[in-house]
Amino acid sequence: MKVIGISYEGLLAGRGGTSEGPYGVFDALRYVEPFSVLFEKPVRIEPQGVVEVEGIGEGAAREIEEVVSEDVPAYVGGDHFITLGLVRGFLKRWERLRVVVLDAHLDARDVFKGDRYNHATVTRRIYEEVGDVTVMGVRNVSEEELLWASKKIKVIPYTLKPLYTDTPVYLSIDVDVFDPSEAPGVGTPEPGGISFRLFLKWLRESSFPLVGFDVVEVSPPLAHNRITQTLAATILREVGAKFFG
Repeated sequence: MKVIGISYEGLLAGRGGTSEGPYGVFDALRYVEPFSVLFEKPVRIEPQGVVEVEGIGEGAAREIEEVVSEDVPAYVGGDHFITLGLVRGFLKRWERLRVVVLDAHLDARDVFKGDRYNHATVTRRIYEEVGDVTVMGVRNVSEEELLWASKKIKVIPYTLKPLYTDTPVYLSIDVDVFDPSEAPGVGTPEPGGISFRLFLKWLRESSFPLVGFDVVEVSPPLAHNRITQTLAATILREVGAKFFG
């Protein structure tokens, strides 16, 4: 399974460092065995390098859209805004796409700090592109976001529920969906997150055609002993083993 790193850090809302995420995750991959015990098979993960995004906001999204390659299903960020560009890239090949987001936050503001194109608005911008979005694991939202989301998207707070669909799925995993005890290296940690074991259970029990996915918001400067980078690298292995192994 080929994977591309995308180094991008736009508007900050918490602590920084996500631009270093792809480098940290690729380094951690060297210590993660390429065999999934859960799915009982190996998966060869092949990093294709890191793209340094030069633009910001909408300009960055256009750059990232062009990074999407037909033979590369996996991408590592970078802050969560990269998902908008990636979804746009996948929409060029898939007429219909369902986007599933695992995240502690809805990221569904219309405008954040005077800007419509950043990590705090990305879910809303994605909905405007695909019209079919589910967010799981949410536990810290604004009233504005929740009011909008209740009319537009499916929201599953605090936990993950098995997903069953025949519609092509793009999956975005913000590592702050995990409890800070398992993923301390994030800019906006939120108490009460899911466990990695629950994620594996969700992955095993769900059934859907995955066409692409990303892992975002790893901040190596905030991670202790590579815990968060290793978690992200292991996510790549497990998702890869199930869908692309």
